[in-house]
Amino acid sequence: MARKLGLGAAVGLLVGVMSWRGNQSVDTVSVFPDGITVLVLVGLLALAIHAALRREPGLRRSAALRAGTTIGAATGVVFGLAIALLEALRFTRPSLALLSFGFLTAFAVSLASGAVLGVALSSRRGV
Repeated sequence: MARKLGLGAAVGLLVGVMSWRGNQSVDTVSVFPDGITVLVLVGLLALAIHAALRREPGLRRSAALRAGTTIGAATGVVFGLAIALLEALRFTRPSLALLSFGFLTAFAVSLASGAVLGVALSSRRGV
């Protein structure tokens, strides 16, 4: 479990840094400022989930889904906090709704991507 959370946190940190670098405009903040950020999120999540599944032979589909959602949730928390922090620093008076929207968008996309990838990668393994 700790390994999966660590993988997810590392992915969230990398994607958060990419999103910070992509947000160059002073008056706006976007969770996904460019298409490459979404591709990197999905690619890194796939690699992390594959690494977690590879260490568990004979894995069932439900366990693969759980691994994908665990890694996706950890990614979403770290990535969401990075976006909320960027919004808090960028705007002089950020609203709670704005901070919540940025966090929840990053979290939901990461969690959904992790769940879908967990099932997809387990299907590829013939589980």
